[in-house]
Amino acid sequence: MKLSIRKKVCLALVAFSLFCAITLALIIVIGFNPFYYQFKKNGMISVGQDVKTVYEQNGSDGFDDIDQISQEIGADIFIIDHGKLAYSSRPDRRVMMPPMHERKEIGEITDGRAEKEMHMQPPRHVREIMELLQGHEPNLNGSKEIQFYETQNHIKLLDLIYRVQDHTYLIISQPIAPIEESVQIAKQFVVICGILWLIVAVLGAFFFSRELTRPLLKLKKLAQGMTALDFSHKWDGKGDDEIGQLGNSLNALSDQLDTALSDLKETNKELQKQLDKANEVEHMRKQFISAVSHELKTPLAIIQGYAEGLDDLAFDDDTRNRYCRVIRSETEKMDRLVMDLLNLSRLETGSFRIEKTDFDFTALAEETKERFAGTIAEKKIHMQWDLPEEILVNGDPERIDQILNNYISNAIDYTESGKTIRISTEENQDTYTVSVYNQGIQIAPENQGRLWQAFFKVDSARTRTFGGHGLGLSIVAALVKLHEQHYGMYNAADGVVFWFTIAKAKASQAEAAIEQAERRQD
Repeated sequence: MKLSIRKKVCLALVAFSLFCAITLALIIVIGFNPFYYQFKKNGMISVGQDVKTVYEQNGSDGFDDIDQISQEIGADIFIIDHGKLAYSSRPDRRVMMPPMHERKEIGEITDGRAEKEMHMQPPRHVREIMELLQGHEPNLNGSKEIQFYETQNHIKLLDLIYRVQDHTYLIISQPIAPIEESVQIAKQFVVICGILWLIVAVLGAFFFSRELTRPLLKLKKLAQGMTALDFSHKWDGKGDDEIGQLGNSLNALSDQLDTALSDLKETNKELQKQLDKANEVEHMRKQFISAVSHELKTPLAIIQGYAEGLDDLAFDDDTRNRYCRVIRSETEKMDRLVMDLLNLSRLETGSFRIEKTDFDFTALAEETKERFAGTIAEKKIHMQWDLPEEILVNGDPERIDQILNNYISNAIDYTESGKTIRISTEENQDTYTVSVYNQGIQIAPENQGRLWQAFFKVDSARTRTFGGHGLGLSIVAALVKLHEQHYGMYNAADGVVFWFTIAKAKASQAEAAIEQAERRQD
């Protein structure tokens, strides 16, 4: 059975109120009497301690105070001191009563009760007084003992016997009837109040649930219109509570959805472009993994074969050294591939760090020139180094060397025998532009933007010299960005030019700033 939120709230409040009323009634029926009696017992013990203190400190001079205590609690108080009645809250208390065995009539203690009552068993506190007056001291567990009891005529009493000191006892007797009457009155009062409270709670739950769910029904209508793409309905409530805030939020959401629907087609087109790009990157990644697997498989097979040969066959020293050189060469190829992968991963995650310093770029280029001299001579490429004698720049020398190496190795891979590669620089205000030109096939415009993406190669057949995998230019792009500089490429008349900028040395920048200031003054 489906219930509306209004009915659920109403039933929940009624059930909670009924639960509270039933729980309260059970607590009163089961626990009120024991609690109340225990409370009275503790109160009587406290009164006994007060009477003890008054009697010990003041003796018979404190009887007026004891009278007041007796009247406040509505109980009879007796003090038996060494077998004599020292105090009684009865009117004849000041008569020092002789021992009980010398009395012929019990009526002298019981305030002149009828002869018939004297033959009945007296109440417990009277028996205790009689025993004490006869010289018999009670056997107490500790200094006090308290209990409920009922007389033969069905009168319930609460009795306390308290040892004040040696041979001195305090007896307090209080009727239970007033206590039980108070308990019954309290129970009836609580029951009546509980019934009235339950009636008020039911009526309140009904009206409260109706007022609570009225704005929710309006919000429901507004939400149903939004699900049908009908944004004409608006929340018009004036409240500033949570429901009012929800209504204002739905109004704002309705306006935003109305606006967003008009842009949805354009967004879908953009998402399609991103999906196509992601598919292209995934395709390039698969190609890269295939290429890396092939490149690793070949040197590993060579290393395995030569290592087995060294282990199983007997060779002279020259042959063994040649085998070792082959193994070392293949190991270096794999090391370069792994290092490229690690560097690219560090650059993409932002954990790569550079250490800038001032250095001579021309000196660094000379080291690069010697590094590629053998390969250039082998391919019979014309190499031109159009550099000044000294170019003071600021950057990370190791990373600038890596950028230059990638540019030159890329140029060598795409330059045929007899063609030219030229490295040159151009001075700007705060930077130098380093250009690497290689004579050869130009790059189609649709591929120029993709050159800097990882895994991309224009022509994989031309990477045989250095075994590239499409990582070099993506590493160059990331390293140049770390230096906060620029990079790019363009087609020349008969070839391709790749370039990047590098900052001038800090001293050179200061001199340039001074010269510029002097020119402005002139």
